Amino acid sequence: MFKELVHKADLGNGYYLNPVLDGDYADPAVLRDGEDYYLTASTGKYLPGLTIYHSRDLVNWELLCHPLRDFDGSVWAPDFLKYEGKYYIYFCAEGTNWVIWSEQAAQGWSRAIDLKVGHIDPGHVVDEEGNRYLFLSDNCMVPLSRDGLRVTGEPVQVLKAAQIPDEWDIEGAFPEAPNLFRKDGYYYLTYADGGTSGPATSHMIMAARARKLHGPWELSPYNPVVHTWNRHEKWVSKGHGHFVEDTEGKWWVIYHAYENGYETLGRKLLLSPVEFTPDGWFRVTAPADQAVCKPAGSVIESGDSLSDNFSGDRIRGWRAWGEHDWSRYQKTGAGLRISGVYETIGKGHPLTLITGDHSYEISVHLRVKNGCEAGIILQYNEEIYNAVSLREGVLRVYRLGAELARKKADFDECWLKMKNDEQYVSFYYSEDRIRYRKLNYVINAASQNTHAYNGFLSLRPGIFAVGGGEAEFRDFRYTGVK
Repeated sequence: MFKELVHKADLGNGYYLNPVLDGDYADPAVLRDGEDYYLTASTGKYLPGLTIYHSRDLVNWELLCHPLRDFDGSVWAPDFLKYEGKYYIYFCAEGTNWVIWSEQAAQGWSRAIDLKVGHIDPGHVVDEEGNRYLFLSDNCMVPLSRDGLRVTGEPVQVLKAAQIPDEWDIEGAFPEAPNLFRKDGYYYLTYADGGTSGPATSHMIMAARARKLHGPWELSPYNPVVHTWNRHEKWVSKGHGHFVEDTEGKWWVIYHAYENGYETLGRKLLLSPVEFTPDGWFRVTAPADQAVCKPAGSVIESGDSLSDNFSGDRIRGWRAWGEHDWSRYQKTGAGLRISGVYETIGKGHPLTLITGDHSYEISVHLRVKNGCEAGIILQYNEEIYNAVSLREGVLRVYRLGAELARKKADFDECWLKMKNDEQYVSFYYSEDRIRYRKLNYVINAASQNTHAYNGFLSLRPGIFAVGGGEAEFRDFRYTGVK
């Protein structure tokens, strides 16, 4: 069975099944504004940064915009909020923390402002007197100016993280990702601990509460409120949560996790219901791998597609590793023209897409000119990638960033195709898009993930052009395979 995307969280019967965003959307931050929900997540070195998604039920999401402009850093762990009529996103990058703001969620975002404060993973909160603060890693708190655009003091630790039992398998004690909300006279603080990958049981969400932001804080008797308890669960390294109240007063947590055996796809987004107990604490009440009754709200039917004929100005979801010169990409009547740069494919800023499908195909028509090398890629980072390319009448196959094989082709245009069949990757070419020939060098990509190469990244399919000259791409097609 072939269709555009395999997984749809909304089951169409009043229930949903995780993930609610399928693919590498780590470190989620979500806010509710009336009947609307807005979400952003880490983008790392991929540009444009800090993509915003929109929903009315926390399950069905549409791509809205890319708010971060003219920013060179690697972007992680944002917080997203609305305060006194303005939207704010705080995030960490390049050893400091930053903020952007806008009067509209979909447009008009400011350039990034450096708050010049250390730690990571900012979480915004306002106290009962209207004073604004950021919580940071190690559960440190720092005061903000009234407009939220400056730090006005030094970070102070207000809660020492709970000690993790020695018999648990974790990466280490790394309290981070603070998220705060207020309910029934308490401030609730949740934070991640245990490390973000490594052992399947490493990551977790811990909870604490206090009447005042400066404390004293007490730790929840139900800690950890989100955790992977054994390495055989479907969702592993669950953590980094953001809590939100829906339009009917019910609470939910959205958080990330790796899918067991498919760590190459990055950290996917899961949604779980939250139940407050009579003693004023809360618990996460449903296993992440079970169908759950949906939150209230209407369904947004997203028209977003991973296929692209390169026409019009509509957002398509393409991102480029470290790209700043968008003049390299020119839409033409025939498709998309890319000017090649550098000689190394991984450093040539491939255009890639996020997908969570276990199996899929991509294909595109390619024409290369003036010595350019171009083709299809499955990229982890600048050094680790798999690809098929065409240059001066020669097809080349790459594995782990090194040339694996080549084949003389005697043409400068063709159709290229890549199949990712449950992490077995193969490449094909055709001169007429009817008869494809396989380049029989199949790559087992299952190990190409953060456990081997660090970085908390994912394998992303896409296209590239390097080495000078230019390449023309048309009719890019993505097909999920089930």
